Amino acid sequence: MAGYAKVSSKGQITLSADIRKHLNIKPGMYLSVVEDGEGIYITPVKENLSNLKGIVAVDGEQNYKVIRDQTMEDIATEKAKSD
Repeated sequence: MAGYAKVSSKGQITLSADIRKHLNIKPGMYLSVVEDGEGIYITPVKENLSNLKGIVAVDGEQNYKVIRDQTMEDIATEKAKSD
């Protein structure tokens, strides 16, 4: 299935009703947007990240801000290495 989308002045796009219905995209759902150098791929996110909380056993409390900051730093370091 293919279609077109027009970008608004705010950078928003609207997916056609046919595509939303085919992919079961509902209001408020998250979509993953991946750029590969030649275009973008938009796919529905099947799981909300908050739904994954607690699936891995850990000892003690977790400081999510520290974990997030460290993860972002790790990603930036890897990105800098590949550039």
